Amino acid sequence: MSESLEAFFSPDGELSSVLGSYCYRDSQVEMAEIVGKAFNEGRIAVIEAGTGTGKSFAYLVPALQKLMSDKLARVVVATSTITLQKQLFEKDIPLLVSAMGFKENIAILYGRSNYACIRRFKDMEEQSALIAADDDGDLARFSKWIRSTNTGEKTDLADRTLMDFFQSMASDENDCRGRRCPYINECFYYKARAEALKARLVVTNHHIFLIDGKHRMECSMDFSENAILPAYGYAVLDEAHHLDDEATGILSRNYCFDDLKSILDFLTKKDPRLANMSLVEYLGRYEKTVGSSKDALSRIRDLRKHSQLFDERLTMVLSNYPGSEILLTPEVYTVVRPVLQSAESLAKDMADLYIVLSTMLVDDVSEDDVPHVVNLMRQAGALLFLSDNLRDVIRFSDFDSQIPYAERGQGAKYDLRISPMNVGDKLGTIFYDNLRSIVFCSATLAVSRNFEYFKSEVGLSGREVLEGGFESPFAYKRNLMLLLPLDGRQYRNEASDEYIEYTSKAIAEAIGHSGGGALVLFTSKRMMEDVYGIVKGILPDEQLYCQGIGGARNLLLNRFKKNIDSSLFATSSFWEGVDAPGNTLRLVIIVKLPFTVPTTPIYQARCRNLDMKGSSSFMSLTVPEAAIKLKQGLGRLIRSEDDRGVVLILDNRILSKNYGRMLLQSLPECYIPEDCMLGNIGSKIENFLF
Repeated sequence: MSESLEAFFSPDGELSSVLGSYCYRDSQVEMAEIVGKAFNEGRIAVIEAGTGTGKSFAYLVPALQKLMSDKLARVVVATSTITLQKQLFEKDIPLLVSAMGFKENIAILYGRSNYACIRRFKDMEEQSALIAADDDGDLARFSKWIRSTNTGEKTDLADRTLMDFFQSMASDENDCRGRRCPYINECFYYKARAEALKARLVVTNHHIFLIDGKHRMECSMDFSENAILPAYGYAVLDEAHHLDDEATGILSRNYCFDDLKSILDFLTKKDPRLANMSLVEYLGRYEKTVGSSKDALSRIRDLRKHSQLFDERLTMVLSNYPGSEILLTPEVYTVVRPVLQSAESLAKDMADLYIVLSTMLVDDVSEDDVPHVVNLMRQAGALLFLSDNLRDVIRFSDFDSQIPYAERGQGAKYDLRISPMNVGDKLGTIFYDNLRSIVFCSATLAVSRNFEYFKSEVGLSGREVLEGGFESPFAYKRNLMLLLPLDGRQYRNEASDEYIEYTSKAIAEAIGHSGGGALVLFTSKRMMEDVYGIVKGILPDEQLYCQGIGGARNLLLNRFKKNIDSSLFATSSFWEGVDAPGNTLRLVIIVKLPFTVPTTPIYQARCRNLDMKGSSSFMSLTVPEAAIKLKQGLGRLIRSEDDRGVVLILDNRILSKNYGRMLLQSLPECYIPEDCMLGNIGSKIENFLF
């Protein structure tokens, strides 16, 4: 064990000197050892650290030690949520910097849309008389905030009623004038970028981390150069169980009718700032060849008609298939292909318009109009990008490694998408083959006490990886009771009404004996609402909240936390991220095992691919995903050393099916009464809690 780490984390070490209530944990030091070894030896590490391990400090301390010992090193820490980003940057890192005497720059970077745009605000302020007429109006209140904030970050906006207004004032790449903006020196986003490029430690999110990596791959840039993020060689990905889904989204390609329409609208809308002309008309004064701007406008008109016709034909064919998302299997592709092939000319029209726009102007443009030229080139590039993506869909043939599908957006319009079958190869090419070291960690990565499922998801199978699994130091065996009724029912689709009746009675019984304080987790919105209605009739005096009924997610969650004896019925978004320590949450009821239903095209395709290769998609994908989600559901309950609570799983498949053992092995060790029956769950809950 490293003497420096042991000394730092010791009960009388530097960390205890800056923390008011510090508790030494072997698991925290052991995790820090693995992270330090990964950094020092240039290795990849995968670590699961249960709630209370102190994983943030366990990776931040060796990260800062690396920066202090190697003056050329840079570390990027990426999380899945803004909440954890802020906690790291505003709370955890300042404590460690103080304890360790780290003197160099540290920065936080969000996505652009999380920063207010001063120019957009100034433009609205100048055009509006509302600020003078109404001191309590949105514009007036936003004006006070934007003049007082140092960061311009959405998360710093205390008045949540201004969130919609903030979105209209958010920094937008399509509307950004870049270095030509009169407010460039005050720009919140550019200041944050500049700070990040100077920093040795940058806290960001998975989205920016992945976008930066994709940008480097597409532009043939290595990690020794500054891109969206600064040059760096070391990375920590916290909340890494989200990485597969997030990488799938970032590495997908799409053609969207509405995206094309937005580009064409941007090019042709009349703008008071351009003498009430469109962007193309206004920049026509700089055209190289007389009439080229008119040619561009004519092509735009034709492109609108052509794209509308293609969208109508595509909608007519795809509307014959059920659902809003349609996997384009080879069989479906055979039917849709003639319509897609007709879009070759549409893709060519977009590419031709790109050429016209990108070559239309002379080089000598007035300084004041350079920002408008930049906007024109940006829209032209977006056209080419859409054209290339549409061609990829039209000519698609690689069903083994990619997933083509159609997704209905607003109205009846369909977006066409291609997603990777597995993101692992791309992640390897972008990150693993180029970074010096990368650490993945989360409270929920292992399935049946191993990391094979996670490693297969993110492309680490076959690579040499340091591993560490650390259970929560909290006394689960004493403080968490898991109830698995021996006579519980198995969920069956064909008997859903019977299952709803069964679960409603059991939920009412459990909540009645716990006195509330329950989070009831569902996998189906419809089932949740049906059960909520029945339970509300059985327990009319209880405070029962239901997601989607009576307020937004955050409002309901705050009400639930505030009212200690209330209960909340919720679906997937509440399976993780709910932090309600203490007696507010003392009972978690899992109504049905959280198996993903293969309805989404990506999930369908991945299951199909595994089955065709001779693997069982259910055991290789569905069960491991359910195990991770089940562990997240249990993780809502014990959030501190003093928390005590009960988890009730009503779906008897966890006991009666062979895969149930895998699910149970993935959960933290807790107290499981062997004589639990539906008839005694109430008394067991009451005796354990009170």
